[in-house]
Amino acid sequence: MKNNMLPVLHSIILITVFCLVTVFPSQAMPPLDVEALPKAPDYAVPGSWLVKPASPTASVDVFFVYPTVLFNDKDWMMDTTIPDMRAAAMEMVNTQASVFEGKANIYAPMYRQMNLAGLGLSDADAAPLQKIVHDDIWRALSYYLKYENNGRPFFLAGHSQGSMILTDLLLEHWGSTGNEKRLIAALLPGWSLTPTELAANPYVHMCESSDQTGCVIFYNTMAAGRQSAAPTLKKGALAVNPLSWTTDSVFVPAKKNIGSVFFDTTGTATTYPHFTSAQIVDGGLIVQPENIDLVTVQGGHFPEGVYHAFDYSLFFKNLKANIAERIDAYTHK
Repeated sequence: MKNNMLPVLHSIILITVFCLVTVFPSQAMPPLDVEALPKAPDYAVPGSWLVKPASPTASVDVFFVYPTVLFNDKDWMMDTTIPDMRAAAMEMVNTQASVFEGKANIYAPMYRQMNLAGLGLSDADAAPLQKIVHDDIWRALSYYLKYENNGRPFFLAGHSQGSMILTDLLLEHWGSTGNEKRLIAALLPGWSLTPTELAANPYVHMCESSDQTGCVIFYNTMAAGRQSAAPTLKKGALAVNPLSWTTDSVFVPAKKNIGSVFFDTTGTATTYPHFTSAQIVDGGLIVQPENIDLVTVQGGHFPEGVYHAFDYSLFFKNLKANIAERIDAYTHK
């Protein structure tokens, strides 16, 4: 089953209010030349993958799409052959996709992601870039399902731009792949889904309990009252609270937070039990971190009080426990 929703429409919602004036204004970039973009990855070649196990050891997989790591002022799209870009993307695997370690085989493709500055382009200029981004991930996912998955149940996961791409692909393609029954869940924080979008594809369902399978999980973390400042939060967005795994607005105290995990510049992880509560308010996941310094990024790309960079970190141990719970539920359903 397909619908007619164009991927570019989802990305454009992100931006008109935020405009990225404080990030990378498009005029600081060189002229956009769609004929001079990086070569497409060939997913039959191992080097086109950040992570792809030679011999899978777990009984389930995760297909992970990394968030935006391209912030320079010269490249509209990532060249996946540049070592620095690979290293930056690998940091996201180590700090976000690591929530699946020990539970799932991790498959993470390189892709020609769009520079954050691309979100300041007009709809017409952004469209060819968005098409390339979505085509890369659709080719990677199709290759993974055909040649790598071997019938195992799997998760889809991403963050930010990665979650946006997977959301668009689910809305466009889910129901027509023949793999729907093997989806354990799609973990897509840092992006959002509206009831209208959800209604466009009946094969896409929000998760409403901790052991539900075949469903999708969205949330965006922020301080109280910062919903309108969060560029990834669409009006009317749905959300799942990762401390209760429900979509209601009940306040969940910090004692339910098994542990937030923060990574330093060396990749060393430190766990903080009961670090924050969580409550869904007007589509945003409102948190109250016990130490604001740990969720403050000097010179970051998001407004103050929007904790986008920490969507995984704030609930890391709860995410890890829930991954195990959903695997168990899938196995015994």
